[in-house]
Formats: sequence, structure tokens, C-alpha cells
Amino acid sequence: MRLSRAVAATSVVVALIGSILATGAGAQTGKPKAADVGITPTQIRLAVVADVDTPVDPGLFQSAVNEVNAWAAIVNQHGGIAGRKVVIDFYDSKLSPNDTTNGTIQACSRDFAMVGNEALFMDNVTNVVTCKDAQGKPVGLPDIAGLALDPNELCSPVTYTVSGDASFCPTLGQDPQTYTTAQGDFLYYLKNNKNLHGIFVVADDTKPAENSETEVFDAGIKLGVKEDGTGIYAVSATSLQSVMTPLIQAVKTNNSNFVYNGSAYSTMVELRREAVLQGVNSVKVWACNQGCYDSQFIQQGGADVEGTYSVLTTLPFYSEYNSNASLKSLVHQLGSINKVNGNGLEAYLAALLFQDATQKALANGGTLTRQSLLAAMKTENDFTAQGILGPTDVAAHKGPPCIVMTQVKNGKWVRVYPTKVGTFDCNPKNAVQLKLNLSS
Repeated sequence: MRLSRAVAATSVVVALIGSILATGAGAQTGKPKAADVGITPTQIRLAVVADVDTPVDPGLFQSAVNEVNAWAAIVNQHGGIAGRKVVIDFYDSKLSPNDTTNGTIQACSRDFAMVGNEALFMDNVTNVVTCKDAQGKPVGLPDIAGLALDPNELCSPVTYTVSGDASFCPTLGQDPQTYTTAQGDFLYYLKNNKNLHGIFVVADDTKPAENSETEVFDAGIKLGVKEDGTGIYAVSATSLQSVMTPLIQAVKTNNSNFVYNGSAYSTMVELRREAVLQGVNSVKVWACNQGCYDSQFIQQGGADVEGTYSVLTTLPFYSEYNSNASLKSLVHQLGSINKVNGNGLEAYLAALLFQDATQKALANGGTLTRQSLLAAMKTENDFTAQGILGPTDVAAHKGPPCIVMTQVKNGKWVRVYPTKVGTFDCNPKNAVQLKLNLSS
């Protein structure tokens, strides 16, 4: 998941995206009013708190840092935010609760907002919620997260995320809780395949990550995918191929035709390799969450991962970035499409959300402050990230309702449904409410 900063966008790309970015918060007559922590007459400082230098997976969310930096470079080419240069401060949370908390404390005192955070141990957000503004009022530090899984962060009054669904928060203290769960990929699989039965694989490294996939599995099972063996198998996201031996043995014993990976893409690589080793050929659907949609998945898996499906809530950026000006700008800023991945893109979408909300906060002569930014976030009911997403009600803390299905064909990720470039399946049935107890 490591990415490196690359050269600035070419003049051709600058011209292409000019019409979109010209509506940004920095492209206004005069200098818009902005006053709060992290804001000077020439700069706006933003924080990214992300797990990068980790013992388990070095460089884990480096892509998030890189893609927020790429966004900052793009907006700075067009006047910045509120007529000020965007400066990104990176705080490495290192998969450590202490480092995560220290990062948020520093961000509170130094930065205007947190944008693109991807810290898995963001379980203590008291200092974020009570963070004081320049006037000493505890309005909170805006947390426009790229990835937020822990309920403490997701349910915080100052947290907004494009990819996560926090509509369960009002029921968090109940037993069971009510979750709005994605099931669009299961509808696709069941429409095209009869009598699906098999196993579901989830990462058990953190409880919030395990819970987020468990509810998805429950949706698929309720739709009619039958469980083989023990049904759901929990393994570490860093597990080697040998750990997959009993899982694939269960597939072989039950002649399973369905395997769903809700863990890291490396887990799917190991599952597919083990299936080849054991001579398993009964599986019709090798299904994966959005994590498998990564160039590294194909590079590592090679021919063994041919035919794997991945569901997306964004445009398939590997094959369609040229059709979207914002994605094209990102790719040129990074230097290669292969330097984009799902985790990084979630952080980039968070940055676009921040950019859109600042425009709204500054509308009609408003002043950009932490409080006005948070107020503007409550109006983000139809966010599309400049066409990268289907319309998403971020203000209501609902996840993206629209999907695209992709599959590895001839060594490349390709769109398979809906087939038209730039389109999404936004069927309301793609989401379902479930009653589950995942808080204990």
C-alpha cells in the first residue's frame, strides 16, 4: 500500500480541470474571511492522522497521506482554500491508541481540521469533541475521515465520512442495534447464480473491522447464500497461505460454489493460491469487498486470482480515471494510476468533501471557522465527489448507496455491471436494515 509523491500535474490537466476547481473556495473575488486555529493570512493547516509506520503492515495507510497531499497540491495550484495555501500536517498513529490520541491533541492545537484520517484505534475522541476554537469555545475539531470504523469515532458529533455508515449510532446503546447494510453485490451474485453456498472470511485483527464485515455477511446470508462448514471464518489480515488450508478444505468438502473475502486483499490471494493447491474447481463466485480492487492484488496473485469480483462504491478508477476530471488530476499529480488504491481514494474523497463544505461555509460572505465548517457539513445531503460517487447523504451519516461491480479478466480489473462507463447501480435495495448485536 505504499505510495510516493510524484510530479505536479501537467498544464494540459490543469486546463482540463480548471472549470471544476475554479468553483473552489480559493477562486473567489478578493480573499474570503477565515479565522480560527490553523488559519493565518496565507495558510490553512490540515491534519492527517493515519497508521503508517506499523509493525504489522509497514506503510499501511501511506496512500491516504499521499492522496491528501496530492489534493492539496491541486487546490493550491488554483488559489488554495479561502485564498490561502493548504499545508498538510501528518501525524503517524502507528496502530497505537496512544499515538492516535497524541496526534489528535496536536491537531487540535495546530490544525483547522482533520481530513482523510485513517487510524484504526481512534477509540478515544474526547479531546476531539471538546477541542476549543480560537475563541476558547469547545466547538470540536472537525474530523472529515477517510476511514472510520470504531463506533467512538463514527458516532462522534464532529465526524463525517464519505465511505462509512453511522446511521446505527442512535441505537448504539440498544440490544440489538439497527444497521443499514450494503447488499448490492449479493443481489448481483444471486441474480446471476442459483443456489449459492460457501464460506465467508473476515479479519479479526480489530473488533470494529470484524463487525463491519459481519453485518455485510449477515445481509448476504439472509438473501439466500447458504453457509458451508462454520460459515464465517475469522483470520488475521496478515495470515499466510497455511492458515487458509482448513478454510479451503471446508470448501472442498462441501463442494462450495461461493467464497466471500471481507479481509485484506492478501487474504484473497492466499485463499486462491490454496484453492489451486488443493485442486478446488467448484467455486463459481470468488467475491471480495472493495479492498481487493488494488493493482497489487493482481500483481501478487497473478493467474491465480483470475475471475475475482470486487464491489465498488466509486467509479472503477483503474479503467475509468480518464473519464473523470478529478480522478485524472489525482493520477497525474501522483504520477501513475498504479499509485492509487481504495484506502488512498477514500482519503481523497474526504478532502473533496472538505473542499465542498468550505465553499458552502463561505457562501454569501460567510467566515470560515471550525463551527461554520461543521454547520456546512450538515447540508451535505447529495455529495458526489465531483462524479466519483453516486449521490451520498453524508449529512445523515449514510454510506454510499450506489455500486459498480468489477472483475479480474485477463489480468486486469474491468467493469462488469452496470456496463456503461461512468454509471452506477443506485437501486434502493442495495441497502437493507438489519437488527444485530455488535456492540458487546
